[in-house]
Amino acid sequence: MNLYQDMSSYVDSHYPILYLVTFEEEAGDSLIRELASDRKRKVQEWNLARGFVRFDNKVQMTDYMDLPAALDNWLDQEDQYLNNRFLVVRDAHLALRDNPLAITRLKALVHRIIHNDNVTATVFLVSSQPCVPPELEQFITVFEQPPPEKDEIKQIIRNFGKDHRLSVDQKVTSELALAFRGLSEYQIRLLLNRGFRRGGELDINDVKLVIDEKRQIVKRTGILEMVSVTEGMDDIAGLRVLKEWLERKAKIMDSLPEAWESGVETPKGAMIVGMPGCGKSLTAKATSVRLRLPLLRLDIGSLMGRYVGDSEANMRRALALAETVCPCVLWVDELEKAFAGIGDGSTGGGRTGAGSEITSRLFGYFLTWMQEKTKPVFVLATANNVALPPELLRKGRFDEIFYVDFPDEDERVAILEVHLKKRKKDDLKIDVKQLAGRTDGFSGADLEGVIKDAIEDAFLDNKADLKTAHLLESIEKNKPHAMMMKSTVEEYRKKFKEMGIRSASIKANTDDPQTQVAYEIKGNRPPPSPS
Repeated sequence: MNLYQDMSSYVDSHYPILYLVTFEEEAGDSLIRELASDRKRKVQEWNLARGFVRFDNKVQMTDYMDLPAALDNWLDQEDQYLNNRFLVVRDAHLALRDNPLAITRLKALVHRIIHNDNVTATVFLVSSQPCVPPELEQFITVFEQPPPEKDEIKQIIRNFGKDHRLSVDQKVTSELALAFRGLSEYQIRLLLNRGFRRGGELDINDVKLVIDEKRQIVKRTGILEMVSVTEGMDDIAGLRVLKEWLERKAKIMDSLPEAWESGVETPKGAMIVGMPGCGKSLTAKATSVRLRLPLLRLDIGSLMGRYVGDSEANMRRALALAETVCPCVLWVDELEKAFAGIGDGSTGGGRTGAGSEITSRLFGYFLTWMQEKTKPVFVLATANNVALPPELLRKGRFDEIFYVDFPDEDERVAILEVHLKKRKKDDLKIDVKQLAGRTDGFSGADLEGVIKDAIEDAFLDNKADLKTAHLLESIEKNKPHAMMMKSTVEEYRKKFKEMGIRSASIKANTDDPQTQVAYEIKGNRPPPSPS
């Protein structure tokens, strides 16, 4: 059912107040005009900027000096002026806020509509954001005007091409339609015009304009962070299973329109749990580069608001914004800090009372969104442990959950080589094999720290070239994460094994059944165990 049909059923059922949330005032007016025309009703409008105006052209009807007071008077019209009417209150969230008289007058009007057979009227509250006074909650039904869907966007592109005598390739149309998802028709037309004015045509390069526009949307709201990244999959050493899995999903995201035509579902995303400093955050960044999609970072803790309902509203806005910017990668960092303790009888990371209730509501909303979302928002959640509600770990929320452990010797060799190359030290005769053998229990972050310290030592040593000796000295000075959190590491490993979470790495020369799961990707098989 589309928005017109949905609202029609409420109008015909005599619901007194319909609240239309929209940024597209012209589209909202068109919808109300169609509803009124089909029922032969007249439309009156009160506008915060001008007072009582003509609905069709916004010409001011009365010279009001005190516009808030004018709304109170307008809502107190006699019955004869209300019958067979649509009453539109523009910018309702501003007009009703801190205006108790207008709220009580509107409540009185609702009772007249409900109980007086001579008053056949429907009130439309129209604004860019909902503001439902508690006194009117039971009388208001909220509708949101959704952005154009894929087929509607394609038609907008085709109409633009026709108006400007352009021949737009079908593949370009599909790619642009995917990029435009979440934007309003007005924003789409502006971007089409920018692309046309820039190059005299519409092509695949115009997708960058869309990404830039969505970046501006994120900056304006301030509720999500758009992360600029340069790291790619080549910057991740090890984690072969995870990288192969992400490559499969990337191929689907690269060809979403064709994948949908073939019945392939949009990838939901993955959760990466495990030891700190072992590449979880780097993987999130590299994934956005591989997918060629913007990376949005969501800090759930920052959503907590001061007033009742603020936190939930912030969560809704954040997830709605992610869907506006889609296709994108949504990185939910340190998930365990936001939702730890829910469902196990604890108070959730020290939260008590109202704080725990708010966290539970945020958790419920996030779960529902993860389960039901259909838009191409690829979620990468990272956590240092699995002190998380079991509902979050259930299949259906994420496509897969991976466990990242401290790197083995071969992975440490690769990590050292990556960081040496990054600092243009890969042409030196460094014995990385020896270094890897001396760094058991070091995380990727630990190894990077070793190289940074060694380069600094070499510089202070009369600006000498970096040598293996500098790195060995640095290793002696730096304690690895695994040593500092030994008991915790063993506890985590035991939990991950009991839960059957897939390892992100292929570890050679092992017959541990847990690590065998790592090879069950597209025909991979583990190397034979030593006899």
